[in-house]
Amino acid sequence: MTQHPRTWRARLDAPVPDRIGAAPPELIDELVAYVAMVNALTGNPAVTVAAAAPRDLLDDVRAAIGGMPDAVTGMLPGVLLGVYFAHALGSSAITDIVTDEQGDTIGTVVALDIDALLTRRANAWATWKESSPFLPSPSTTLEVRIADAPDDTRVGAIQFLLLHEFGHVLTAGTGFLPDWWRMPDGVRAAGDYSFLPLAWDIHADNRILPRHGEDFAGRDRVRYYGEAQLDGDELLPVYASLQQSSFPTLYASTNAYDDFAESFATYVHCVLLRRPWQARVLRDGAVQHVTDDFWSSPRSAPKRAFMERLLAPA
Repeated sequence: MTQHPRTWRARLDAPVPDRIGAAPPELIDELVAYVAMVNALTGNPAVTVAAAAPRDLLDDVRAAIGGMPDAVTGMLPGVLLGVYFAHALGSSAITDIVTDEQGDTIGTVVALDIDALLTRRANAWATWKESSPFLPSPSTTLEVRIADAPDDTRVGAIQFLLLHEFGHVLTAGTGFLPDWWRMPDGVRAAGDYSFLPLAWDIHADNRILPRHGEDFAGRDRVRYYGEAQLDGDELLPVYASLQQSSFPTLYASTNAYDDFAESFATYVHCVLLRRPWQARVLRDGAVQHVTDDFWSSPRSAPKRAFMERLLAPA
């Protein structure tokens, strides 16, 4: 709950490009407090502080948003409070809900970890992120390609990251999934949500777990950004199993909220923007596994139909 509802609501009156950059100090205090709580839950000792982005990074963020389809940017003005920068977020980005004293939603805010973005281009950033659940292996490695040569830029990395975060932004209060900020209370039956039953079930203790046939060995040990729980030699079996599920990426398999965010991001990225998302597992430099084109595969059909309806205004 915010202590500054008027200040947050005023952000909704500004054009989206003007909601990027340094936030007023009172807003940063609330954002930093939220991130500190998340880091404490994940065991991350880092202390988050606000960051002032250089002009070229601000320009890249605006270019990343400006290059998104109208069907995406057209949904942002009434729900996105801003995109801000910080050090030591514990991940590349984080999205938070902002509510007033009555518990009513004002909007959502996205924070970007400036240190994760300053120097990495699209493919290097994607490879770094997707490798993080695995301990380093001298023989087995992962390569991820989300951009062809002309688009392998920092803008490309920021755009994909923001598409994921905007997926979180657009789930707030929509009924696609249970409201994450009210979990585990107030959860209804799985069938009461439009996206959740595509791959997830709600159990008696309100835990959200993969439906029968969607789980696979090692999925419960996938941890992004924190301490790796999987051996590097597990890359091949994990990715081979992932391709038998309805999850577009390994990140999507971690929870229902990141499943939606990754499904949204990869659909916009691959289908609407016609850009690649491909992971390769290599052993001693030789390719052992290449992911399929998820959105062209039969396993994507229910999620593809969902995204086509959601983004129909395109």
